[in-house]
Amino acid sequence: MKLRFRLIVAFFLLSIVPLSAVTFYSYTSSARVLRDAAEHEADLLTNELGRRMQLVTAQLSQRVEYLMDLAALEESAADPSASARAPAESSFDQQVADSLGEAAMLLNNVEFRGRGRRGGRPPGAAGDPARDRGSDPSRRGGGAGRGERPQVPRLRPVDAGEDPRSVIQPVTDPSEPIRINLAAIQRDLMRELMPEGPAPGQGEALTPEQQLARQEVWQEVQQRMMGVREGLELSAQALQQRADEAARLAAEDAPPPPAPPPAPAVSVALTRSSAIRGRTLDVSLESDGELVQGVTAEINLPNLLATVFSSTHREEGEVPFALGEGGEVYTEIEEDRAVVEGLGLPALGTAGTHRLDDWIVVTMDDTSGSGLRLGIVRPVGDSLAALRRTAARNSGLGALFIGLALIVIVPLSSGLTRNLSILSDGVRRIAAGDYTTRVAVPSGDEMGELAEAFNQMAAGVQEHQRTAVERERLRRELELGRQIQAEMLPRAPLQLGTTEIKGVSVPAREVGGDFFNYFKLDDGQVALLVGDVSGKGVGAALLMANIQATLRTRLSLGQELATIADQIDREIQDGSPGPVYATLFMAIFDPVGRRLKYVNAGHNPQFVLRAGGGLESMTGTGMPVGMLAGHGYAERQVQLAVGDVLFFYTDGCVEAENASGDMFGAPRLETVLTTPDGKAPDDVLARVELAVSEFRGDQELFDDATMMTVSVG
Repeated sequence: MKLRFRLIVAFFLLSIVPLSAVTFYSYTSSARVLRDAAEHEADLLTNELGRRMQLVTAQLSQRVEYLMDLAALEESAADPSASARAPAESSFDQQVADSLGEAAMLLNNVEFRGRGRRGGRPPGAAGDPARDRGSDPSRRGGGAGRGERPQVPRLRPVDAGEDPRSVIQPVTDPSEPIRINLAAIQRDLMRELMPEGPAPGQGEALTPEQQLARQEVWQEVQQRMMGVREGLELSAQALQQRADEAARLAAEDAPPPPAPPPAPAVSVALTRSSAIRGRTLDVSLESDGELVQGVTAEINLPNLLATVFSSTHREEGEVPFALGEGGEVYTEIEEDRAVVEGLGLPALGTAGTHRLDDWIVVTMDDTSGSGLRLGIVRPVGDSLAALRRTAARNSGLGALFIGLALIVIVPLSSGLTRNLSILSDGVRRIAAGDYTTRVAVPSGDEMGELAEAFNQMAAGVQEHQRTAVERERLRRELELGRQIQAEMLPRAPLQLGTTEIKGVSVPAREVGGDFFNYFKLDDGQVALLVGDVSGKGVGAALLMANIQATLRTRLSLGQELATIADQIDREIQDGSPGPVYATLFMAIFDPVGRRLKYVNAGHNPQFVLRAGGGLESMTGTGMPVGMLAGHGYAERQVQLAVGDVLFFYTDGCVEAENASGDMFGAPRLETVLTTPDGKAPDDVLARVELAVSEFRGDQELFDDATMMTVSVG
């Protein structure tokens, strides 16, 4: 695949794929945040619905309780005489009708039941108005005896065509339950608030304008009902005052009755409770577990929920609803019902949050006892659609910019690949051996820098080639010097009777000037030579060869060792172009007399291993030859015995280093030599060579390690 095509594909993948990934991630993140926010708002609105439902039902319970208290006060104010009864009945009629007229929109009917006094308080009980005014029966009216039930106002259903406020009639049997139908009062209140609208229960026939007006009516009804409690309290206070006044007038007109025997004080424990069970509101007053007075009201659930739904926040299209125990759906308007039923919400089994495709639904169980499940439907489809459109628009713009960039990158990639072709051609020519190749790329960008680097590399390769040729020439010279050095060394041990002479040289990485030699002189003695020329390479090898040739010639002529050393010292100083010197140990061994004469010209101390044990060193007798000519040299002698061993070596043995940079050193060498493990030349050489090798490990030798032994026989 061409680089140009790969660049285009890589650019496409590195732009379209990340753009798609970022767009998808941005959309999903935004959609998740949008759904979370909608869910949070729906949850808040659902909780608000629950609180409003509890508030409305609690206020409704209080109104029914006040209605029962109102009946009790009216009963206590009633007088058995016709003249006193008529004003009381007229007043109670007006008060009950007004109270029910305000609350009628939320109730279908009200039923009073119980025994004893209408107020639910037995005579003498705590809270009884008669008891509060005193126990004198004359204060309660003289027309009725003790224990007699006066005729009290009772409530009855309202027939069609009747005045909806005429809901009270005298009933002689107080044990009979009283049921009040509030439909007429509801119609009257609706006509008052919305004269042109249909009666309750006909909401399906409303036009959109009438439905809007009806919502305003519900709000008006709710505002009116806020004053019911205050009105009932004021009515109760007025009735109490009238009852006290009627009792006072009756006591003044009636002759005083005979004084009854004193009655014991009665203390009755009364318990009032109210509860909502489904569509029924029960308010009861009990004494020792027995019902004294009760009111049962049938709640008009659609009107009650309409009151609760009327103030719901609907700026984002929220739909408040309620689910009955039988799956009934209650909404504020019919359009909302169609939306809720279209989502299949009656089939929801549990309360909580439900995420549908384009809707967020939050439901909760009503805690007031109605058995309803309140909820909010929050639409998110339009917001998600707008979000998708935005994401698609952003993706399209991004793709457009990528297309424009692709149009620009095609010629750029062509220029890039063309310059690369020039560089590739130059590489092929260098590989063919043309190290003078150079390329010209007229560009100031990275390709121009690459071309400049290529030209520098080509120059470096050319220089490296010249260096390699020179290095090869030097390698050949070093190999030649190594061959010269090897040719100058003895190739076989020298055996003179029981005396044996043997040497070895361990080669280093570089060619040096170490040498050892032994040869037999004409008079039967043996010349022993060990030396080390300073420096490395071919020059040191040639100087070593020259010194050996000079020594062989002059020793053959019978010259003294000190004289030979002095002459070589002067010749090296005079004939060498630079500061070159050599350490030299020269010795002549007499195998018959076992005597050794030697000159040590700056060389390492050489050793005599005595047969009986012990180690003697043969130290220097002068300076290295060629260093400071003219100082002269001294000759010394050593008497040897049978079994003694002479050990000669160069500094390559003691200067070998290990991985830590420590040198082998003369003390270690002396320790190895004094080991009683055989004194044959082969044994001594092998022992020393093994010790040096184990000490340096993997480290290379930088100087030849030259050794020679003489076993005296």
